[in-house]
Amino acid sequence: MRWFEGRWFCPPLGLVSLAILLLGSGCQTATEPFTTSGPGWRVQEGQALWRARGRLPELGGEVVMASHADGRCVIQFAKTPLPLVLAQTTRTNWLIQFPPRRMSFAGRGAPPTRFAWLYLYAALAGERLPAHLRFQRTPAGGWRLENTRSGETLAGFLAP
Repeated sequence: MRWFEGRWFCPPLGLVSLAILLLGSGCQTATEPFTTSGPGWRVQEGQALWRARGRLPELGGEVVMASHADGRCVIQFAKTPLPLVLAQTTRTNWLIQFPPRRMSFAGRGAPPTRFAWLYLYAALAGERLPAHLRFQRTPAGGWRLENTRSGETLAGFLAP
């Protein structure tokens, strides 16, 4: 209870409970909706260049992709020791995180095309991509994925 405009005021119990619940709970984001250990997983490592938008400089780093035959995939792009992008997809869900900026996006259904990382596994698997995503293999055994709308590009290679 507290003094409010000349009278004692007691907030309803439900309001107090809600306030305690909201203030007492922390924000937690699931960083791994599935585990990449066990049978059926294929892990590949390599190098990549990433340009987030058309006029930004390219960033070079290491890329690790763990994929499963059922469509689950985890991709990490890092500039040692800092992970720059973490992308995870399943047939029905997607998650992308940018740890340096403390940004995270997740959803159900088809991933948004603004994040090319969410389409890298599909492109490498030969699946059909949205119209403004262009994928090509390079003669040296690498690949290039480009978003023609935003100018985002991924280019690199993964060891078998």
